[in-house]
Amino acid sequence: MVNEVRFISLREILSRVTRHKALQDVDLEAVIQYTLELFGLIGAPQLYEDKLVRLCIHNYTAELPCDIVRIIQVRDEHTGIALRAMTDSFNTESRFLPGGASFKTQNGTLVTSFREGQVLVAYKAVHVDADNLPMLPDDQVFLLALENYIKMRAFEDRYDQDKIRREVLEKAEAQYSFYAGKAVSRFKTPSESEMQAITGMMHRMIPSTNEFEAGFKGLGDSENYIVRKAHRR
Repeated sequence: MVNEVRFISLREILSRVTRHKALQDVDLEAVIQYTLELFGLIGAPQLYEDKLVRLCIHNYTAELPCDIVRIIQVRDEHTGIALRAMTDSFNTESRFLPGGASFKTQNGTLVTSFREGQVLVAYKAVHVDADNLPMLPDDQVFLLALENYIKMRAFEDRYDQDKIRREVLEKAEAQYSFYAGKAVSRFKTPSESEMQAITGMMHRMIPSTNEFEAGFKGLGDSENYIVRKAHRR
């Protein structure tokens, strides 16, 4: 997996795509749409930015930021306790019950099991530049996958309109499939340090069941064994 991901302007991929004579009319709006589509298809967390926001809960709800892609964790700011996913169909107040507080999302709104309070939300968002345009990982494999994905999607429309031959579309599909496979492998294969954390997570005599409440801080820690020698009489 790529350990350090740097990001570049979306206009770089627009420049690449429009070099093709048949695609010089592809505009920025289409590139944004296809880029976000590919982000969702690959789904690698390195494509997104880690963000943290404080929300004020009023009458059980708070409006979520518009750039949320996926919520990682929600924590009660007062108690420091993580909220679990809501399973109560009637949204019963459970802030001080044994099950703890819970949350769900609905139409861009965070719904909690307590009426008033403040929460911290850790989430994934798309990197954007000063013009609020999505930014791209500066990785040649990903850029080639995105370039060919945009070509493939644009050629589909042109093929339906009988503007290009079938062979042109098939070539773009083949090139996209090749680079997309490499991009998925590149971004999702754990690095050495991540594999060590996974090893520490799996090789435990006593499984850890409360890492969620601790924010997963010790999830990848190694378990130490202490062997005591018996004393002879």
